[in-house]
Amino acid sequence: MTKADKIKQSLKLTKEKRKLQTPKVFQLKLQNLSKSDIKTLERLFLEAKWFYNYLIADIDSRLNKLSEKLKVVEIKTLNGFEKRELKLLGSQVKQDIIERIKNSLKTLKKLKGQGHKVGKLQFKSDFKSIPLKQFGITYKIDFKRNRVKVQGIKKWFRVLGLHQIPKNSEIANAFLVKKPSGFYLYVVCYLWKEEVLREIKQKQTSIPVGIDLGIKYQLTLTTGERFKWYIPETKRLKRLQKILARKRKGSKNYQKVKKLIQKEWEYIKNKRKDIQNKVISYLKKFPFIAVQRDDIKGWHKGLFGKEIQNTGIGGITARLKYLATLIPVEFVPKYEATTKTCCRCGFKQKVELNERTYRCSKCGLEIDRDLNGAWNILKIGLKQLAKKNKALADRLKSALPVDCGKVTPVEWGYSPR
Repeated sequence: MTKADKIKQSLKLTKEKRKLQTPKVFQLKLQNLSKSDIKTLERLFLEAKWFYNYLIADIDSRLNKLSEKLKVVEIKTLNGFEKRELKLLGSQVKQDIIERIKNSLKTLKKLKGQGHKVGKLQFKSDFKSIPLKQFGITYKIDFKRNRVKVQGIKKWFRVLGLHQIPKNSEIANAFLVKKPSGFYLYVVCYLWKEEVLREIKQKQTSIPVGIDLGIKYQLTLTTGERFKWYIPETKRLKRLQKILARKRKGSKNYQKVKKLIQKEWEYIKNKRKDIQNKVISYLKKFPFIAVQRDDIKGWHKGLFGKEIQNTGIGGITARLKYLATLIPVEFVPKYEATTKTCCRCGFKQKVELNERTYRCSKCGLEIDRDLNGAWNILKIGLKQLAKKNKALADRLKSALPVDCGKVTPVEWGYSPR
C-alpha cells in the first residue's frame, strides 16, 4: 500500500468516526505574558498578515506549493515596496493560511455561480486569527503544567481553562486568536455523541416546545415562559467615542483610545454571548424544539434596529442549528402565518402590530399573540417531524398536556395551555 492510499484510508476512517462525534470549542487564555512575550506574539500575527497579503496581491503566480517555503516577502509601505523576513511563521502554519485563501476563493466562485456580485479578496489591515491544524506539530498542550506551545515560538505559555477539556475527548485543530483583552487559543475537540446525549437526557422533560422570537420578549415558549434581556452600549463606550473624535487620526493617543473602545466592545459582546449560552443551556431540557426562521436581518433594517442590535437575538437561531445535531430541532419557514392563525381552530385573520392579545373571531379564543405564535410554530414543527420520524412525532404528541385538546395526525390541532 502506497503512502497516498494510507492517507485516503485514514481520512475515510476519520470521516466515519466523526459521524459519531460532535465538535466543541474550548477557549484558553494565555496568562502571565511579559512585554517580550506580547511583542513576540504580535510579531507572529504581523508575519501572518504579511504572508497573506503577499499571496493575495498576485494569486495566479504566488498561490502554489512553493509558497509554504517562502522566508522573505515583499510588502508595500509609505516609502515603497520593502522586503520582510518571516522569522516565526512555520511552514505548516503557512499551509493552513494558503488553505484558508483557497477556501475563500471557492466560496466566491460558488456565490458567483449563484448569481451574486462578488469582488476580489481584500487585503487585511490586521490579522486576528492564525490557524493551527495539526495537534502535536503546529501546537502542543502540556496538561500537567497547564501550558501550551505554538510552532515558531520556543517558549511555553501558561494558559487558563485546560480543566474544561474532557479526558476522553479527541483534540483536533486550534486557532490562535488576538483580542483586545489578550491572546487566546481556541481548541477544537470532538466528544462522543452518546456521552453528550446521555448527560442531556438526564435533565430532559418529556414535553416538546415551540419558540416564538420577538422584539418585546426575545423568546416566548409554549410552556408560557418568556425571556427578555437588553444589553445596550455602555456609558464608558460613548465617552470613549467622544474622546476618539477629538484625537488626530493615526496618532499614538488615537490608537490608545481605539484599543480601549475595542476592549469595551468585547466586554459588551461577551455579556450578550453569556445570555445566549444560558438560554441554550435551558432549552436543552426539551426533547424537541420548533422555531421559525424569522427575518432577523429585516427586523434590524426596519424600525427595531437598536432593539435587535442590543439583544443579539440572531445568535439564538445560529446556536440552535448546532443544537440540532444533538436533539431534534425543526425550523419552520418564515413565510408561515403563525401570528395571524388561531392555534385552536386554524382560522386566519389580520393582526395589527400594536395588538398584544389575539382574539379569534371564529372560536372566541383570547390569548397572548406571542404565545399563539409559539403554539402554531410547534404545530407546524411536529408536522415536519412526522414526515421524517413518525414514531418520535407520535411519542412527543402523546406527551403534550391534557388541556391541549385533541391532536389528530392530519391537523395536529390543539388549544393552548
